This record gives sequence, structure tokens and C-alpha cells, in this order.
Amino acid sequence: MRAVSIRTHVMILVLTVSIPLLLLIAYAIYSDMQQSILHTKSALRIVGETMVRNTGSKISRAKQILEKLAARPLVKLRDPEHCDPVLTSLKSLNPEYANIGYSNLTGRVVCSAVPSPTGKPLNMFNAPWYQTVLRKQSFSISKPFLGPFTKKWVIVLSTPIWNDDLEMAGVISMPLDSNSFDPNIPAHLLPENSRYGYFSEDGTMVWRNVDPDHLIGTRPESDSAQKIVSVRQGEFESVAFDGLARYISVTPIPDTGLIAFVSVPASSLYAEAKRRAFKSTIAGLAVISALLLIALAISRRITKPVMALEQASRAVREGNLNVRAVAEGPREVVDVALEFNQMIETQQMNLEELRIAASAFESHESMMITDANARILRVNGAFTRSTGYSQGDIEGKTPRVLKSGRHDEYFYREMWRSLNESGEWSGEIWDRRKSGEVFPKWLSITAVKNAAGVVTHYVCSHIDISELKLAEEKINNLAYFDPLTMLPNRRLLMDRLQHAMETSARAGTFGALMFMDLDNFKSLNDTLGHEVGDLLLKQVAERLNDSVRKGDTVSRLGGDEFVVLLENLGIRQNEVAAQVENISQKIMTALAHTFYLDMHEFNCTASIGVTLFAGNDKQSDDLMKQADIAMYQSKKSGKNMVSFFDGKMQEIVSKRMRLEVDMRKAVTQQQFRMYYHRLVDDNLNLYGAEALIRWQHPDHGFLMPSEFIPLAEDTGMILPIGHWVIAEACRLLADWSANPNLAGLCLSVNISAKQFHLPTFAEEVLALINHYGINPEKLKFEVTESMLLDRVEEIIGRMNLLRTHGIRFALDDFGTGYSSLQYLKRLPIDQLKIDQSFVRDIKHNESDQAIVRTIIAMAHSLNLDVISEGVETEAQFQLLKELGCKHFQGFMFGFPVSRDNLEASILSPSGKFAA
Repeated sequence: MRAVSIRTHVMILVLTVSIPLLLLIAYAIYSDMQQSILHTKSALRIVGETMVRNTGSKISRAKQILEKLAARPLVKLRDPEHCDPVLTSLKSLNPEYANIGYSNLTGRVVCSAVPSPTGKPLNMFNAPWYQTVLRKQSFSISKPFLGPFTKKWVIVLSTPIWNDDLEMAGVISMPLDSNSFDPNIPAHLLPENSRYGYFSEDGTMVWRNVDPDHLIGTRPESDSAQKIVSVRQGEFESVAFDGLARYISVTPIPDTGLIAFVSVPASSLYAEAKRRAFKSTIAGLAVISALLLIALAISRRITKPVMALEQASRAVREGNLNVRAVAEGPREVVDVALEFNQMIETQQMNLEELRIAASAFESHESMMITDANARILRVNGAFTRSTGYSQGDIEGKTPRVLKSGRHDEYFYREMWRSLNESGEWSGEIWDRRKSGEVFPKWLSITAVKNAAGVVTHYVCSHIDISELKLAEEKINNLAYFDPLTMLPNRRLLMDRLQHAMETSARAGTFGALMFMDLDNFKSLNDTLGHEVGDLLLKQVAERLNDSVRKGDTVSRLGGDEFVVLLENLGIRQNEVAAQVENISQKIMTALAHTFYLDMHEFNCTASIGVTLFAGNDKQSDDLMKQADIAMYQSKKSGKNMVSFFDGKMQEIVSKRMRLEVDMRKAVTQQQFRMYYHRLVDDNLNLYGAEALIRWQHPDHGFLMPSEFIPLAEDTGMILPIGHWVIAEACRLLADWSANPNLAGLCLSVNISAKQFHLPTFAEEVLALINHYGINPEKLKFEVTESMLLDRVEEIIGRMNLLRTHGIRFALDDFGTGYSSLQYLKRLPIDQLKIDQSFVRDIKHNESDQAIVRTIIAMAHSLNLDVISEGVETEAQFQLLKELGCKHFQGFMFGFPVSRDNLEASILSPSGKFAA
């Protein structure tokens, strides 16, 4: 099959484009024709509607005038001596209506707005229009006729005159010039030779805009006139009286018997569209012709250089490698010609040169080519960028110029042995750049052999792995060092600790592990921000490093926790302990100096725990726990101290951990119990109780709150326990509300600061109140002053929310905490609870008396209630009453009891409790 030429392809392409273009032009012409017809038809309908509206309104107004005049009393008299004076004023009102007159049934004109032209009374009885109105006895429009005096076409509008007996007594009429029917259509709305006017229902032409054929007042016999009368409304095409084919739109004028028509020459519908079609056709043919000419020029420009390239290819195929293609014509053809020439030049290169180029430069890696004696022949650009040596710098030399000095002769001997045996070698090697910088690289060497298997060249490629080495170093730092202080992290510390324990076992020496925690670090973060806290941690790390020996390890575990590992301290435990004590004091002295943190001064102390080890008889994790326990002992002892671990500390921690496990079981196994301590007034009347929790431990028996509440606070178990206590209190109040003897009692519940810090605390309390349906005013929450140390605004907000629902608040242990009077003024509390430490010696200690008196006076000035706790004697009770206290709690009124005992005591005959 013979291939098609480029020129044929181009011509087919032009024809492919031209055919849709011609179809598009044809469609546009057809669409334009249709739009022209629709536009003309719409214009004709609009003109016809305008004619109906304008002329109809004129006739309607004339009819209204005639009917109103016919109803006037003077007109009904038809007395020539008493003409209605309104007739004479109509001329000034509207000149078209000035010729109104009325007559009796004999046709004699009785009165007229215009005097008779002959001076004699006129009689209209024989006039056709007069006979029509007599016959119809309703409003009538006459056929047009020539006025006997004006010689103009006139149309008479007339309506009957009725007497009081509703009998026709005469006729009132209004002659109008037929030109009054002109609807004033602007000439630009219709094409030239357009006609429009009115026919009566019997086919008489009443009026039209031009009347060259004098057809007004006649009944034309043309086809168009007959269709106008028969169709009455719509559009059609017909031949008019003048012989032209016209497009006619017909619309009747309601209630008049007139038909409006508008006609235009049919040729005008298509004239403008035909002109645009002719122009579009000429433009389309011009574009297609231009495309054909351009296509011929392009094909000629393409085919000429392509034919030349074909001739050159034929010559090369015949063995002539000296021929070259002419690089001219379009860019793509020029590129092909240049590639062709380059290909021929490449084929002329030496085959050995081709093998070297293929081995050396097909890769983007740094490449170097040597001969069989390791003399450098060529390097590529990547090699120059990596080492700094250009082709001229290194050509003819051996790779020894790159030696870094980090590898011995054995390394290079093994390299050549592997290369001679296998023909290749690869591995990591350190070389030196031209600048003298030593860098790591991954080197690959390949021996190039000829057909006889003899080595002729060596191809060397290398990749600079400096960045990879740096990345490995960074990864190593991330894995083993703290990113903030660059101290060893826990992972590296545990490795070194294990190594130190093994060394201790071999040498028989002691080592020490110091666990350190910064005091009050959290308050620094909270007040000055974490950025300042990070500055402190960095400076602490520097001072710790300066305070220990060079071989010791200072590590940061995270947060403000640091661990110091001391090795090779000696063989006598007492001396080692003294040495560790000295190092600890050195560290504490170093930390005691003021820290300067971004324009802030800060004084820092640390709590240190120490454990000694000799050998590896213990696990490294156990040593960390022992040092941690000792550190917590320093915290509990007042901070800024050094404590050494002993067995008692371990036992305390172990017991604490077991108790924590048991506490979690106690919540689910319902081991907690509620006891109630009585609240009385100054007349010893019981008005409520304070709910107190007890733990019925299966192994340790009855545990008091002091034995497990602190642990619950530390572990967060206070949240589920506290929720249970509030639920129990609500359940008890619900039961009391059903008993008239108990319904008046209130119940106090101690609330932890951690509960108030819970975002959903208030919602949970309100949900319990709604669930049990209790009166919230019977529920009182006791809070301590320590709760005000953190997030005060949140706590006050939640207290206000609960107080709006009726829950009351008491401030427990008042006078022993840190609350300020400013907070006391803002807190929504109802009661101050005087701590028992002020009550215990109040009888004999004047200071306690003064404090209690001040608290009571301050509470009264703030409209707060006061209750004294810890009342145990009658003397205390009486003195507190004298100082103004009204409510009391203490062993004098009984010990905390179960619910059953409390409710039974309420039923005592007096309702009081003996002192």
C-alpha cells in the first residue's frame, strides 16, 4: 500500500476543517432567517396591539361622553330653547368632540355645539347612521362617508337618549374626522411600504395610514381585504389590492365592530437576512481559500527539506558517511536534520571511544576513567563538582592524589586483590578534595576488558555520602541525646548504667545514681512560659556538667528530671557515701546561684535522691526506682535536700503501689462506706451532717480518709471516688425528703480541687440532682483554701453556676491556707468553717481567741455564716457561743456514725444531744 504524501495530508486537513465551517455558516444563515421572521412578526403584533389600545381608548372615551350627555336632564327635554350649556364648552375641552348635537326621534337636530352651516335646522332622519342607531337602540359607529360640508371622510358615533319612562326619545351624536383613528405609529417601527388601518365587520375600510387607491369608505375586493374580515385575529400572508404579497397581522377592537390590520411586504421579512447571508457566505469562502493557500505554502515548505533529508538518508544507506542533511525548513525538520547529522558523526567515532563513553558518561554519578596502569584519562562534570579537580588538573595522574591518609596499605592491597579477582570492587572510602577537605564517599571500580579478556581501562564512580553521614549523626543524636540540652537521654543513660554496673562488678568498686528534680519548675513554666523554662533547663545542664567529673554522665530524662551517673568512686562504702555527699552539695551550690533567663532572674533549688551500687546484682531499672524513691523523700522532707535510698523507703513505696491497686478495685467492688458527723446549732438542735468516707479494706480493715485520700489525689482516683460520694449524698437527701422528720436536714460533702478542675464537674453534679430529684439547697459543698492556688477563675465560674441552682458552699479549715481576702470577697460561699487548730486551746490561748473573734466578725461583716469544728468540751462550746458562733461540729456532739445510727438518734425525745 502506497503511503500518502505530506501535501495530501495537509489538504485533507484543510478540507476537514472547511466542511464543518461551511455547515456552520449555513446553519447561521438559516437561524438568522428564522430570527428575522420572528422579529418582524413580533413587531407586527406589537403595532397591532398599539393600534387597538390607542383607537379603542379614543372610542371608549367618546362613548362615555355621549352616554353621560344623554343622561343629563336638559338633553332629555330635547327643547331647542333650553340647550345644555355643556355642549358649548366641549370645544375648549377637546376639539375632536366639539361637533356634538342631539335630535328628536324625527331626526330634527334640537341642539348642537356648532351652529348649522346653512342657518336652518338640520334633519338627520334619512342619514344611514341615524337609521342604524334607531334600529339598534344602542351605541353605534357609522361607516365612513364624505361630509357634505367638510368634504372629508367622517364617522359618526351615536347613542340613544332615554326619557324618564325608559323609552327612546332621541339620539345624541358625535361626528369625527376619520383621521381621529390615526394610532400615531412611529415610521421606524415598520419597513417601507407598510400599510395599517381599520376595517368594519362588513368589510368597509374605515381608515388606513395612506390611501393612494381611495379605498376608504369602500369594500375592497382584494384577497387580503376579504381575509382580514374573515380571519379577524391572527397572522397570514396574502396578496393585497396593489398586487404585492404581504404579511398581515389582524387584531379586533373589542365592543366597536372594528378590525385593526398591519401589513408589510413579504419581501421585507428576508431582505436584511439575505444581505447578511450573502456577506457570511463570501467571508466563509474567503477563509477557506486562504486556508488552501496557506496549506499549499506550508506543505511546500515541509516537503522540500524532507525530500532532501530522504536523499541524504539514501546516500548513508549506500555507505556514504560524509553526506550531511541540509538544516532548513520548520524547526522540527531542522531538529531531525541536526539529529541525523549528529548520528552520522557519532557512527564515525572509534568503537573503543564508544565503549569508554558508554562506561563513563551514561551515569550522573562522579566518573573517572583510567588506563590499565591507573593513569587518569577522563573525568566528568560531576567528578569535578565533587572533588574540585577539573579534567586538566588530574589528567595523566593516578588516583593517589585523592588519598586522605585515613587508610593503611592493607586496605588498598585488599582493594586491588578483589578488583583483580572479580573485576570490580565497591565500598566506603575517605578521600581528599582539591581544597584539602576530607570527605566520605561510596566508591565503585569496574575493570573494562577487550575481546581477548585483557584489562584496558578502569571505570570508577563514586557518590559523596557526606550528607548521609551527617544524617546518621543526627539520627544518632536523636536516638541517644536530649534535643534541648544535648545531654544523654534515658536510652543512652541505661546503656552506660549497664556498662558501669559490669565495670563495678569486675573492679569491685562502688558507683552511684543521683536522681534530681527541680523544685517549683512548674510555677516558672506557668508564669513566664515554656520558652523561659527551656532556658533554665539548658543552664541547669551546663552547671551539672561543670559540677561532676569528666567520666561521669549527666542525663536528662524529660521535663525537669535529671540523672547523674557516678562511676569508680572507691571500694569503701562510707568513703563513697561521703564523696557522693560532697558532689551533691557541689551541685546544690552551683544551682543556688541566680539564673538569668531572658531578662528574668530566677533562683532554683533541687531535690536529689541517691542510691549506691556495687556490681550488677540488681537490675538497672531497680536502681532508677530506688533513686526516684529517694528523690521523693527529699521532696517530702522540705525540698532542696539530698536523701539516700534505704529499705524502708522501698517498703513505703511498695505499700503505696499495692494500696493504689487495691483502691482501683475498691471503686468497682463497692468497698467504700459513708459515715455522718452531726452538725448542731447553739441550742444543740441537729440541723444536718457532714458526709465522711471510710474504706472497708478486705485485708487492712477499716481505713480512715487520711490513709487513702492523699493517694487518691495523687493518682486521680479522687474523681470516681468523689463522684460516688456526691451520688450517695444525693440519694440520702432524696430518702430524707420523703420522711417529715428528716426532710429539714442538710448534708455537707467535701470536694477535692481536682474535681473542680474537671470541665464537666458542674454538669455531672446537676445531672445527679435531677436524677434523684432533691432540693439542691439541702446540699452543701465544703472546699479548702488550697483549692484557690491554681485556675481560680475557672473554679469561681463553676461555683457560681452551681450556686445559681441552689447549692451552698462552705470554706473548710479557714485560716490555715493561702487564700486572700480578695478571693474571699469574690467566692460565692455561704459559710466559713473555723479550723479545729484554733478551737483546741481556745479556752487557754488568747491568740486563738483573738483569731476566732476576728474570723467571726469578718464573716458577719461579709454576711457569711460561721461553724466551728473540733468542739470537744462544754467550755469550748460556751466560749464559742459568747464569741458569736452559732453552729458547731465535734466529738462533744458524738462521733461519726452510720446512716442508721444517725437517723435513729434524731428520734430522741428532746431532739437534742447532751454535751
